[in-house]
Formats: sequence, structure tokens, C-alpha cells
Amino acid sequence: MKKNTLVVNGSPHGKKGVTYMLQRQFVRGAENAGAEVDEVFLNKKKISPCLGCFTCWIQTPGNCVIRDDQAELLEKLLWADIFVLATPVYVDGITGQSKVFLDRTVPLLKPEITFREDHCRHPSRRNKASKFAVISNCGFHEVDNFDSLVMHCRKFCLNMNAEYAGHLLRPHGPVLRYPEMMAGEIKKVLEAAEKAGEELVRQGRISHASMEAVSAEIVPKRAYVEAANFFWRQELEKIGQ
Repeated sequence: MKKNTLVVNGSPHGKKGVTYMLQRQFVRGAENAGAEVDEVFLNKKKISPCLGCFTCWIQTPGNCVIRDDQAELLEKLLWADIFVLATPVYVDGITGQSKVFLDRTVPLLKPEITFREDHCRHPSRRNKASKFAVISNCGFHEVDNFDSLVMHCRKFCLNMNAEYAGHLLRPHGPVLRYPEMMAGEIKKVLEAAEKAGEELVRQGRISHASMEAVSAEIVPKRAYVEAANFFWRQELEKIGQ
């Protein structure tokens, strides 16, 4: 049985972003494992912020009062066996586009409060528990810059009755744009991302080995910072700053 896999990319850069470089490899692996993958790019969608009106809970249960592209995405989410959020780190968390999308999943919940893992949560309208994974990159060197993002996504799983099945976290992500400089190391990262897609579909989880391989250091911290600052100095010089 093929696994319906929904990948939502919340980067403002869409297919031009570093996050998509990991996503592309992940999707390739998932498809090789037999998954049917649907990729959605939020930078191409019109989704307004949640109004906090609770109409979707009281007057039109399960249906949002706002008429925009979110309705289509909620339908996709309902049928997904695997849901993957691909978002770069913005101000220590997910992007604004990603946050608005997650906020607007409230219609998939019921207003009652129940206990999940002995913690107060709203029950989900969906019957099955899906697998949930995260793909992310950031411009800082350390892996702990993803801590807030990962915690947010784990909490989201509790509401959606989903199982957190792993993540692909790429620190000093911009390095991936320069394969001619660190070809061997970058190749290993991308291969691990592809393998992770296969693992999630076939085994239901991304292995620790694949997660660690994607997050592996490509360039030493001080060398990376020097290169990054050199790049930004050049950009500023172009406009006479």
C-alpha cells in the first residue's frame, strides 16, 4: 500500500531555497520507496492568518470561515499518511508562512480538552495517527539553533495525534550552495537526506544515523563565520555601504 506523503515547504524562497535542496533529495528517496508525494509551496499560496473566532469549532465544525487556499491543504492533510514540514529557521523558529499554515489547522481539532501523554490537548477530528517529520536549515553553525523549532513541531504532533518520526536539520546550510568547495562532505549530506526519505516510508522513522549525517559539520565554525562575513561585506560594497 502506497503511503500518501504531503510535504509543505514554508520557505519564502520555495524551490530556490537551501531547505528545498534537502527536500528534493528526501522526496526522491520517499518516491523510490513507493510513496506518492505531494509537494506544496506556501510562497505560491494565499493563506490568511487565523482570526481566532472559533467558528470552525462551533458554527461550522471542521470548516474555516476564511475562504482561501488553506481549505485545499487541510483536505490534503487529512488524507496524508506522512506529513513533512520543510522550513528554514527564522528568528529561532519556523517561518511566518509556516506558522500561519499551522495556525490554520485548528479546524482539524475539536474544542473539547482531553489528555494526551497526560497533557491537556484538543482531540483531533482525524481517526488515524500520521507520521510527522521536519526538514530545516539555518545560517548559524551550531545544531542547537534548531531546538526551539523542533520543540514547536513536537508539540504540534500532540494536537494532531501524529507521531514525531524524525528530522533533517542542516546547520550552516548556505554551504550546500557551493558543492565545488566541499564536494565529498556535501554529497554525504544529500545522500543521507535521500536515505531518510526511504527510511520514513519503509520503516516509519528516520534513523539516528541519517539525522546525524545530515547535520554533520562540513566546515569548521571559525572558517565558516569568516567566509560568511566576507560574503556579506561584498554584498554591502556593491551598494556602497
